[in-house]
Amino acid sequence: MTEQGDLERSDLKRKILDLVRGMDPTKPLPAAEQERLKSLCDRLAAHSPVPEPMNHQQAAEGVWLSRFASFGGKHSEGQPLLHQTTLKIQSFGHLPEVPMRVTRMVQEIEQSSKAYNNIVHVANMAGDRNGLVVMHGRYGPDQGNPKRYMVEFYRVAFRPVEGVEDAAFRNGFGLPADIDLDRQFRPIPFHSDIVYLDDDLRINYGKLGGFYVLERLNSPGHSVLEG
Repeated sequence: MTEQGDLERSDLKRKILDLVRGMDPTKPLPAAEQERLKSLCDRLAAHSPVPEPMNHQQAAEGVWLSRFASFGGKHSEGQPLLHQTTLKIQSFGHLPEVPMRVTRMVQEIEQSSKAYNNIVHVANMAGDRNGLVVMHGRYGPDQGNPKRYMVEFYRVAFRPVEGVEDAAFRNGFGLPADIDLDRQFRPIPFHSDIVYLDDDLRINYGKLGGFYVLERLNSPGHSVLEG
């Protein structure tokens, strides 16, 4: 990359990070700002230090915090990053209809196991009990498109955060003791294109039309890379 290209990449990256770090994640990003963010992401993608992530999988491995998510699915289109949802929605319909609020979204990728797991931190509606919805996925290549991760989600688990007993956790979310909160199901295929990747920033464009801005966390994972 030329010196001019490096300068342009740094400027675009700074503008993107300033925008997503400065937004209120509990409110939808105004349409004009979302269009500006998408335009910046499109331009930055042309300067990706890792233009073929599937051929350099170690570069994408890690724990990634979602800073911005433009959800493509009908159930969450137009939602802010941190929003009200249900356990049924977060589990693709495999767990009960329990209302909850998203408080944090993380993605964990591990090269050796091909794990591509979404970790949604949630709180009950009273805000006095927290949990993790762990959607387990596996990734593979799409021949001819080295930006694309073909992902199949096959298992979901809803579990307490560290230090909380199962009984207290279930009581806080109104879940009886006899409901299995770890379910495997027929794999659901998705794909996600990593259009930009460097040491600490990743931008993905999803199958359903959404786009996502993520920052690398230097902390252990909850499903893989647990330290």
